[in-house]
Amino acid sequence: MEYYLRFGQTFSVPVAVADHLLKIASHDQLKVLLYVLCHAETAVTAEEIVRACNVVPDAVEEALAFWQNVNVLRTDDSLPAVRLSDGTAQQPAEKAIPQPAPVQNASGAVQMNSSSFSLMPSEIAERVRQNAAVAEMFRTIQQYAGKPLNHTEQKSLIWMMEYLGLQPDLILMLAAFCVEQDCFQVRYMEQIAVEWQERGVLTHELVQKDIQRRTQAKSYTGQMMKLFEMQRRPTAKQQAYIDSWCADGMSVELVRIAYEKTREKKDDKLSFPYLDGILKRWKAAGVKTPEQAEAADAAFYHAKKEQSQKNAGVSAAESSIDKDELDQLMHMI
Repeated sequence: MEYYLRFGQTFSVPVAVADHLLKIASHDQLKVLLYVLCHAETAVTAEEIVRACNVVPDAVEEALAFWQNVNVLRTDDSLPAVRLSDGTAQQPAEKAIPQPAPVQNASGAVQMNSSSFSLMPSEIAERVRQNAAVAEMFRTIQQYAGKPLNHTEQKSLIWMMEYLGLQPDLILMLAAFCVEQDCFQVRYMEQIAVEWQERGVLTHELVQKDIQRRTQAKSYTGQMMKLFEMQRRPTAKQQAYIDSWCADGMSVELVRIAYEKTREKKDDKLSFPYLDGILKRWKAAGVKTPEQAEAADAAFYHAKKEQSQKNAGVSAAESSIDKDELDQLMHMI
């Protein structure tokens, strides 16, 4: 079936919106943009947009901030003003950006995430306008992620700067790491950022070392999942075991041998505690190679067998003494 455009009154839409931004813009953001573009010759109020687009007031402000961040709308005279509900034109404020101290809970610990950090899209836009470092950080991270940052992501990045005290270059390193690991998610990034702040990982060198450690650990975990034929990510307890093996320098080959021994002893099942016991024993013995592992196990089981025999001999002697004493008592009666 063919469709034909029925020309009536029309208005222009930037090509970038159709070619690149449709897949990332929300339904409300598209409605607000179309309404603003349709009324490009007149100033409209936020209340008008709320009524015409059937959206909540906060959605209007967030949508306008989104289209500014992707360079579709601007705040200069080249486009019509979008007025606030009180009828005054929205203009960039000239006030200084506050720099609050890190938020702490009752125990003195740093606030764990940005969920309670209140920051409106217009306030984010103001920070971008006044702070070149924030603007550059946003632009670079958008390039890393291959998409414009949404409001939640922008708020999180500013929270890391203002409340955790992380410098923009460290946040860029964090974002690059998360993109490379296919984990560009706000809560995951904030978890690492809080860890850095609490451990004092606040220099380029320390961050680089921590990222290398995390990259190695993630690769090690993937190899463990493949070895154990795990279809799901490890649980917290399982991950703790895997992390300890990685920290102890246990090679994949040594873990494989320990895994096979575990299955032999545990009815062909994987037991993390049992496997961990084998690896901890090898660590104590200074095992580094498969040959050393086999030798250490042979010595361990030989010693265990001798101890068992010794214990059995003691038990037999005790039983004999008990019998002799019993015989003496019987003769005395």
